[in-house]
Amino acid sequence: MTDADTPAEAPARAPLPSVLSPRDESRVSFARAAWALARDAHALMPVDPDAPPGAVLSGALALQEKAEDLVKRAVVAERERGTTWEQIAQAAGITRQTAHERWANRTRAWADLGRTIHGPDDDAAETVSFLDAKYALINPARPHAISSGLDAVRHPGSADGQDARRARGRALHTRREELERDTDRLHEEWIRLKDPADRRGELRLAATLTAAADVHNALADLHQELAAAEPELAEEHLGDVAAWRDRAANSQSMADNALDRAGTA
Repeated sequence: MTDADTPAEAPARAPLPSVLSPRDESRVSFARAAWALARDAHALMPVDPDAPPGAVLSGALALQEKAEDLVKRAVVAERERGTTWEQIAQAAGITRQTAHERWANRTRAWADLGRTIHGPDDDAAETVSFLDAKYALINPARPHAISSGLDAVRHPGSADGQDARRARGRALHTRREELERDTDRLHEEWIRLKDPADRRGELRLAATLTAAADVHNALADLHQELAAAEPELAEEHLGDVAAWRDRAANSQSMADNALDRAGTA
C-alpha cells in the first residue's frame, strides 16, 4: 500500500467546553432530535409480515409527532441564530401572525428553561461528540460535522462570556418564577374575595388587587431586563412586557372599583 492509498487521518478538533452558548445549545438540540427521528424512521421499516393490525400506522403517527417536535426545535434554533419571525413565516409558507401563534410559546419555554438542553450535571461536550460520531457513520469525510459549526469551535474563548450571559439570564428567570408564584397566590386570594359581603371585604379585595398590579408591573420590568439579557429572544420578552402591563392596569382598575364600592357601602 502506498501513501496515497492510506486513508487520511481526521484532523483534530479543538476541545469543547462543558457549557455551550444558547445558540450552540439550540443547534445541538435540533441535531439530537434529527438523529433520533432518523433512527426511529429506520426502525419503522416493515420487516415483520405478522405485525398486528394498526402497528404500521401507529408507528407512523408516533413518528409524525416527533417530526412536529423537530419543527419546533428548528424554530428555536432559527430564533437563536437571529432569524426574524417574518423570515420564519416565509420559510414555512404562512403568515407572520400564524407562525408566532404556532411557535412563540415554544421559544418562551426554551427561554424559561435556561436556553439549554443540559442540566448542571450534564456534559455538553459528550453530547456533541456523540452526534459527531453518528453523523460520521453516514459521512466519514466529515468527522466533526456538528461540532465544527459551533460558536465554541469557531470562536474559541467565547465560552466565558456566554456563561456569564447565561448566568444573568438564569438569575432573572429564577426571579420570574418567584413573581409568577406570587401572581398565582394573589389570584387565588382574589377568587376568594371577589364577592365580598361587606365593606371590609371590599377593602381586602382592593388591597389584593393592588398587590397583584404591583407584581404584574414587576414582571413587566423583569421581562424588559430579559430582553436585554437575551437579545435573540427580545421580541418574545417585549411581548410579555406589554401583556404584563395590561394585566397590571386591569388589576389596578378593579382595585379602584373595589375602593369606590367600599366608600359608598
